[in-house]
Amino acid sequence: MSTWIEIEHVDALPVKGATLDDLDLTRIQRHLDTGRVVRSRAPMEYLIEQRGVIEAEGRLVPTLGGLLCFGRDPQRYLPHTAIALTRYSGTGPNSQQVLDIRDLRGTLFEMIDASEAYLWAQSNHGFRLDNGPRRIPLDQYPRPALRELVVNAVAHRDYRVTGSRVKIEMFKNQVEWSSPGGLPAGVTVENILKAQYTRNPIIVGFLWDAGYIEQRGMGLDSVVNLLSSENLAYPQMEDTGASFLIRIEGHGSVDKHSGAGLSGPLAQIFVLVESAGTVGISAKSIAASLDTPVRTVNYRLGELLDRGLVRRTGATNRTRYLASPSE
Repeated sequence: MSTWIEIEHVDALPVKGATLDDLDLTRIQRHLDTGRVVRSRAPMEYLIEQRGVIEAEGRLVPTLGGLLCFGRDPQRYLPHTAIALTRYSGTGPNSQQVLDIRDLRGTLFEMIDASEAYLWAQSNHGFRLDNGPRRIPLDQYPRPALRELVVNAVAHRDYRVTGSRVKIEMFKNQVEWSSPGGLPAGVTVENILKAQYTRNPIIVGFLWDAGYIEQRGMGLDSVVNLLSSENLAYPQMEDTGASFLIRIEGHGSVDKHSGAGLSGPLAQIFVLVESAGTVGISAKSIAASLDTPVRTVNYRLGELLDRGLVRRTGATNRTRYLASPSE
């Protein structure tokens, strides 16, 4: 006798009250014509195959993933799937410094595009001088990183949490994304770049077909590489249990990283040391988080020690690094 194991993801479950009339077949056909999928496939055939619709109570109905990607008005049934976007004039959340509040609705594709366009339009764009009078364009944030982090927020949030939305908060010096539900079991801030997980495989499949995900499981890796290539700090990540937060700092940020003139690789290590608090962190743990040789990490830690930004404690085989107290 065989024992079958079936794993049911929330984005593969039917949405109560929704019918096939709530799906936009024109949008699905456009998705088939322009995406990575086989162009000759009929819209309903594609949805059945990808579990955008399933049979429930003797009829085909949209799943959460199908409705979020191809619904005419997804938030009619799923109000918690909208994106709350707030822009502040200062460097932290302050109700007296709110410049704009947006309630983004629509399909995931529409909300991703709208979020990216807004963050890009509201961030700073200028020039820097490099080796003479030639002006080099300088954007506050790499645009692909903004897009990747919006995609990550909607693709990997826990849609079982109905009392909270994805939140994007834009400050003068950084942008923060908050996804309801925290990280899945087995995934931590320390191993997130190496851990493989797909909380919402139906949604991820549709996003990949449409070109919103370039390579499955590589979104945050790309963000880290983009930030490092522009000498920006390693993203700050926090799992509160109720939500997963990720923050990135941009060019022109007035903070201890840019103020100290840290390069991208040094800033990445310094952020990890800072995040460890009074417990500290070992060079081995830093190397694992950054997927960097321990020898390289030790060399860079030496630079931070020389600058007085970090301090070392413990015996040789138990050495840990902590951020030096602010003066």
